[in-house]
Amino acid sequence: MQVAQSLTRVTASATDTALVKAAAKFPTAVWLDRIAAIDGAKSTGGAMGLVDHLDAAVAQQKAQSGSTLKPMTIQLVVYDLPDRDCAALASNGELSSANDGMTKYKTLYIDRIAEILARPAYAGLRIVAVIEPDSFPNMLTNVGIGKTVCDSVNSKGVYVQGIQYTLNKLSTLKNVYMYLDIAHSGWLGWDNNRAKAIDGFKTLVKGATPSGNLGIIRGFASNTANYTPLDEPYFDGTDNNVKSGGTTEFYEWNRMIDELSYTDKLRSEFVAAGFPDTLSFIIDTSRNGWGSPKRPTGPAADVDDMRIDRRAARGNWCNVKDTGIGERPRANPDATRTHLDAFVFVKPPGASDGTSDSTATTPNAEGKRFDAMCGSGNVDALSGAPHAGQWFHDQFLMLLRNASPAIK
Repeated sequence: MQVAQSLTRVTASATDTALVKAAAKFPTAVWLDRIAAIDGAKSTGGAMGLVDHLDAAVAQQKAQSGSTLKPMTIQLVVYDLPDRDCAALASNGELSSANDGMTKYKTLYIDRIAEILARPAYAGLRIVAVIEPDSFPNMLTNVGIGKTVCDSVNSKGVYVQGIQYTLNKLSTLKNVYMYLDIAHSGWLGWDNNRAKAIDGFKTLVKGATPSGNLGIIRGFASNTANYTPLDEPYFDGTDNNVKSGGTTEFYEWNRMIDELSYTDKLRSEFVAAGFPDTLSFIIDTSRNGWGSPKRPTGPAADVDDMRIDRRAARGNWCNVKDTGIGERPRANPDATRTHLDAFVFVKPPGASDGTSDSTATTPNAEGKRFDAMCGSGNVDALSGAPHAGQWFHDQFLMLLRNASPAIK
């Protein structure tokens, strides 16, 4: 529906029209980012609900399979924790732990999702569930540094209790493959942050079921809604490239310079910590192609002149300029990495990261408001952006035009 709206705005450009039509075929995840998203509003011309999406997937599966059903995957994002995204403002969500949010999360949100997914009509689908982007990594890395909301959810166990409840409920469904969000290399890539993540996620998963089975999750999802490249092709993460005070301040001694090196490292460290060797990863490539005219074409003396990630700072996450769609969604994309299940579009290209309107300081009905990272003070942020999750036509066209590989 949103892509169709953009199509009506690009009739003057044959090239843009072709790009938008191609984008309409990209598989993207269904974001269940509030309780109302479960039902949707299809009957009144609004968004499809969970049942609508699952029914459409079953219909597509039958239409493509003939007499024998072929595998069909549908991606969901479970994203409505109380006090969500404790260190940010753009998408804090609708539920508050201080206002019975955990009870609502369990009974009105997770229980309903689990009941729907368990229906026999959907038993033939492969349901990929990305669990709670950003929140747990937010808490792990922002406790004790003055982020009062993160300190509060940590002390009260809000995120741990909510995610463990979700893992426990969905682990009983054999056709649901759970991937916990593991942020991205620019966030948890440092040795100390990765160590926190390994310990924190192990405790989290182990406590989700009475048996303490670490194999209840399929693995982890990285780069959700972010812009970090799959690969920096012209240099590696050796000290001469990432040191502070040298050729660049961009990496600040973070040797995980891209998502492939990050997921490779995480996989080996998680397995060493006791996770099964079947542990796998998916990487969101919806906005990490970096195919703009500013993209470097070869090695250079200065790292800043050869990194394809063109952000002024690696932590800039909101509606980033000069970005483009990355590798297209596909399963088993790298024969040398059997732990890499797929490239996926978790964040639909064109969905805003947050509003650039600095006056929108009061949370809207979905708990979303202005975050300074989305405003004029961030040189990487596009202007004219709507609230997080809403359609951002100008960003959508930018991503299509700057796609790498190019859209054909």
